[in-house]
Amino acid sequence: MQYVKNEWIKMWSQKNAWIMCGLLIVLIVFVAGMNKYYDVDSSTKEARIAANEEMMAYPKEMLASEDITPEDEQYFKEEIAMAEYRIANDLPAANAMTFTEHMDLSLSLTIMVTGIFTVVIAAGIVSSEFGTGTIKMLLTRPVSRWKILFSKLVASILYGIVLFAAGIVVALIIGIALFGTDSSIALSIVDGQIVQETVKNTFIETTLYSLGSTIMTIIFAFMIGTIFGSSTLAVSLSLFILLMGSTATMFIAQYDFAKYIWFANDLSYYAPGSMPMIEGLTFTFSLVVNIVYAVIFLAITFGYFMKRDVTA
Repeated sequence: MQYVKNEWIKMWSQKNAWIMCGLLIVLIVFVAGMNKYYDVDSSTKEARIAANEEMMAYPKEMLASEDITPEDEQYFKEEIAMAEYRIANDLPAANAMTFTEHMDLSLSLTIMVTGIFTVVIAAGIVSSEFGTGTIKMLLTRPVSRWKILFSKLVASILYGIVLFAAGIVVALIIGIALFGTDSSIALSIVDGQIVQETVKNTFIETTLYSLGSTIMTIIFAFMIGTIFGSSTLAVSLSLFILLMGSTATMFIAQYDFAKYIWFANDLSYYAPGSMPMIEGLTFTFSLVVNIVYAVIFLAITFGYFMKRDVTA
């Protein structure tokens, strides 16, 4: 724990750790502020009625046209019926921003930005030591090399956790202040009857699934930074996988070997509202694939670091 503490203090003594944390908070506040600025007014009953009536204007206009198809006619009639239901039950318009929607957006933003910033930290935490030559002083201590490397990995992951927690706390505070705590209300028509349903909160599930994906990217960046001593290469490759992994998976999905590729088994694909891009994949299979790759990445990283010559 002492070695982790040392790495933690060293990490936060650098300006970039604070800058990235500040950027995340500013970004969340900015996006929430923009959403509030362009949001539909739902502060009073009169405002909610006006917003719902505005939502009915276009469907009514389309119903008045002569060349409308039966399918479109049914669709616009249902839209009008649901808007009238919202007025009768004093519900916000369908396009009004709610606390649930704000948190969904903030969660996605926080996960993406946290992943990017943590990759930067993980990629440079070892390579920077070699670049400045301070690794020689570090390894002269009577401490096993694996403990030094392990403490750096743990510190990198902890940074990501703290960054994520800070983003969510800020999102919660500003979300309550700007949008209240009301959940989103979804309406549907079943057998001619309007059914009201509160949108389920999936924050915890989404976070857990995305956490696995982010940790794998951190481990990969940590490996590249340790082996090649280049944070630029590590960041570039890791961000490519983090941001373009889905696109790459689409191109190789037709091949049988694709299901054994690490980024094709991204655990975030199993979060609510998502699905694997390769047919037939299951969460258990993807979890095993991720664990195998994590073991391989860590074995390569620690094996190389233990044998690397730093006397030159």
